[in-house]
Amino acid sequence: MKYVVDTNIGVVREENQDRAAVFENDYVLVAVLCDGMGGHFGGSIASSIAIETFKNRMNYLRSNEDNVYEWFKETIKKAQQNMILESGNDESKRDMGTTITSAIVFKDRKNIVIFNIGDSRTYLFDGQLHQITVDHNLMNYYIKNEGISSFEAAKMPGAAALTSALGPSKKTNIEAFNIDENNSPNKRFLLLTSDGIHDYIEKPQIELIMGQNVDMLEKARVLISEAIKGRSTDNLTVVIVEVD
Repeated sequence: MKYVVDTNIGVVREENQDRAAVFENDYVLVAVLCDGMGGHFGGSIASSIAIETFKNRMNYLRSNEDNVYEWFKETIKKAQQNMILESGNDESKRDMGTTITSAIVFKDRKNIVIFNIGDSRTYLFDGQLHQITVDHNLMNYYIKNEGISSFEAAKMPGAAALTSALGPSKKTNIEAFNIDENNSPNKRFLLLTSDGIHDYIEKPQIELIMGQNVDMLEKARVLISEAIKGRSTDNLTVVIVEVD
């Protein structure tokens, strides 16, 4: 499977706290994207620890779907432990945290399991763009638990505030999605984005860019440049994986 990872500090932030990587072993491919948060340098520490923990635990991951869920939970637990050790008695690091979205592709049958913590996103593109993950924010909490319409929920104070993240003192909710093998005649791509991308580009524009007859790195670069043109105020990170 082919893949690309591209990231950009953007035009507002003084530091890029996004981190992303793709890891492989004989059984699976793991794409992971983290958007760090919390204090000066805290976000970059949290997202870096998360990525490094995923890398270090690849040897424990096999081609067994049941194992994947336990592996992910244990990886998140280990990453949080590492963040707690890193924060120590430093109050400036206690509030650090990161979102995580991850796609795990089984090489032997092309099934995909998507995991999400926070508001970074994973999409599937097969000629049309399908958002797989659901942002863990107050807006979606109101929609799901309070029966409020999406229009009204979007206007609520702090609607974009996260309800889930990974960090020393964060509330962490892991959500999983399963995508079965698809015999679509079109090529399929996984697209992982930080909110510096998807908050500033509309779905039809992302579909147009992903459908262009150019290589994946060019698609990633255009997504970043178009988000910047759309006045993105955040770091911008894209991972694209060609599944078929």
